[in-house]
This record gives sequence, structure tokens and C-alpha cells, in this order.
Amino acid sequence: MSTVVDAIYEDGVFKPEHPVNLEDKTKVHLVIEPACPAASGDDPTGWKTAEALMGFFKEAPEGEPIARDHDKDLYK
Repeated sequence: MSTVVDAIYEDGVFKPEHPVNLEDKTKVHLVIEPACPAASGDDPTGWKTAEALMGFFKEAPEGEPIARDHDKDLYK
């Protein structure tokens, strides 16, 4: 049986956000997937994240915007 448990990692320990129906000292297998801000609805398209990272791309031409409407450029 699988159960998804949201937890916070604090002081070296995973702390479930809600009670978990397990006996004390039950051994479990954890798969860690960090919560993504884009998945929370704050940035559903990822553009806020992309724009924040634009300055990190040294190969990008100066002042060149990311082509949000790339279809317009590709299919003129």
C-alpha cells in the first residue's frame, strides 16, 4: 500500500504535516520530491521563473527577450 505524505525537513528529521497512521518504528521508503513553486499555482506557466533566470544565461544576446510567442517567429 502507498500513501503520499507531505512533510517538512527540519533539524535532520522529516516531519509529516498531518498525522500518519503508522505504528511507532515502522520502516518506510521515502521518495523525495521538493515542492515546486510553479506547481503551487503561483507560477503555473513557469514564466516568472524563466524571467528570473534570464540574467544567468551568459550566451544570450544582450537585450534579446525570450520568445514567448515563438510560433509567430517560426510560422510567419
